[in-house]
Amino acid sequence: MHAFLSLTTAFTLVSAPTPMAAPLQQPVWLCKPGSTADFCETTALNATVVNPGGATSVEPFERPQQRPVDCFYVYPTVNLLPESTPPTAEDEEETVTLMQAGRLTQHCRMFAPMYRQAPLTSYVIGGLGLPTDFETGYQDVKQAFAHYWNNDNLDPATGKRRGVVFLGHSQGAAVVARLLQEEFDGKPEKSDQLVAAYIMGTDVKVPMDATSGGGNDPGATFQHIPSCERPNPSAPIPTGCVVAFSAYDMPAADADKAALGRTTNLTHRVLCSSPSALLTGARHTDTLPMRAYMPTRQLLRGNILSPSGALTLLFGDYRPTTYPTGYATYPGQVTGRCTWATGTKGRVDWLQVDGLENIKKNHTALGLHVMDFNVDAGGIGDLVAAQAATWTAGQGH
Repeated sequence: MHAFLSLTTAFTLVSAPTPMAAPLQQPVWLCKPGSTADFCETTALNATVVNPGGATSVEPFERPQQRPVDCFYVYPTVNLLPESTPPTAEDEEETVTLMQAGRLTQHCRMFAPMYRQAPLTSYVIGGLGLPTDFETGYQDVKQAFAHYWNNDNLDPATGKRRGVVFLGHSQGAAVVARLLQEEFDGKPEKSDQLVAAYIMGTDVKVPMDATSGGGNDPGATFQHIPSCERPNPSAPIPTGCVVAFSAYDMPAADADKAALGRTTNLTHRVLCSSPSALLTGARHTDTLPMRAYMPTRQLLRGNILSPSGALTLLFGDYRPTTYPTGYATYPGQVTGRCTWATGTKGRVDWLQVDGLENIKKNHTALGLHVMDFNVDAGGIGDLVAAQAATWTAGQGH
């Protein structure tokens, strides 16, 4: 767990010069439409609905044959040791991909590359002042995206490029942020295809009085890609923008202990987006219902000794339910709102989550980090669907 804590200090280092391994001969895919072993398309992802009184029912999960846009997903830090070359899929990568991005296959074709990420052990080494190799993993993802863009993004049915939703968490979120900076920010030939970017569990910084840097703001993560905003219910669903948050269940008095969501530059803030607010046109700071979908032991391939399977060490005190479905969901029991506090270490912005305390305890420093994509997976899914529909309608598809 100490190594896991160390990773929170390294998210912004992905762009720093670091040692790099030889490039892969070709991309390696966890999930790619048309591949013979695409578990993103074949895994059953039904959910058990757990009502407040304890009664349960099964919510079926279906993937339509045709989906209007694509998703490009980069998974978080899950490897304890360095990846092989070429990387090979293990339970860690497969289960975290399913728990974070699996349900979104209802709305998009899923492209998920493998990459030789900086493993947990390297964060300990980095804490000793030795270089940590983030560059190899980034270049693996960049290579995979180039392959996707050149070979899969052009829709054979329409002859037009397809819209893309980017998804990333933790180290994967930092990789996605850099990819967008280099390939999309201020580049309309690609940014026009950006449906949205979900950059979760890392710090996306925006000016206090604007949604992006505007072209010349070194303190902002993006200069021209704005944060997703919907000021009222009559405003359109925003597209071409960023959704980001770090989830916590903590009082404002504990903000100094948080490892994520912090900035010491008080002309900027760390972006907190409420998916439920974007769906309804409410304020991000309004307390709104959220629909958590928490991974079960079955999805995580766990057992009595390792309830979260290969992710047990990372998931700490999380105890997955034993329902015979992929997820458990708790309607009417979880709420969330964006909030912030200023302490002795700067300003902290986070998504305050209430109602999950009996399911996943808040970690003092990391909060609900490992479940960022799950605390409102229902809202994220509905928002991706709405953004895909809005973007597609605007393209005349």
